[in-house]
Amino acid sequence: MKVESEKALRVKSLSQDILEHLMEDSTSYNHEDLKHVIEMLSRSVSDLATLYTDREGDHEAALKGIISKMRISYNVLQYKETSKLVRKQDKYHPQP
Repeated sequence: MKVESEKALRVKSLSQDILEHLMEDSTSYNHEDLKHVIEMLSRSVSDLATLYTDREGDHEAALKGIISKMRISYNVLQYKETSKLVRKQDKYHPQP
């Protein structure tokens, strides 16, 4: 049960990190990227609901899958933000 609690806390932490990223005023995101993030988060919520209602099954594996989906969402947001910064700093390929 302790492992499940730790993984649940990880889900909560990732959720808060994603919210912080999305609430930053200085960052804008591509429509397709946000669509991908919404899809992954929706799948995570669905998996959490299934996990909560289905008392049998491998909860640890389900939580691991949920964390993976949330990390993908976080990484999409993080990658887009850092890639913009890198493009701005790229002296070999200046932006017009």
